[in-house]
Amino acid sequence: MFKTYDLFNYRDINDLIPEIIYLYLFKGESLKAIENKLFNTQDYKGWLSKSILNYHGIDTEKDNRGLYNNKSVQEVVDELYASSDISHIRVAKLLKDKYL
Repeated sequence: MFKTYDLFNYRDINDLIPEIIYLYLFKGESLKAIENKLFNTQDYKGWLSKSILNYHGIDTEKDNRGLYNNKSVQEVVDELYASSDISHIRVAKLLKDKYL
């Protein structure tokens, strides 16, 4: 069983979620690379990042990795807020609160 509770002792999960989203959608980081960068572990093999992204409506099985690498956060937030999909609006709010 994974001991994820140890990973969040030093940092608020609400601060980490937008960073995971940003690294995946804007920087094109792999799921494993995100965990190595943010948690300094490879024990989860991308599972933790994948779970968080999927929970927020970001499909990690298709072409979303690096989807916004040529756009600014402001452009993407505006685009997502214009959507009628509630998961897009939630992601826009997370990015806006952290990066704008």
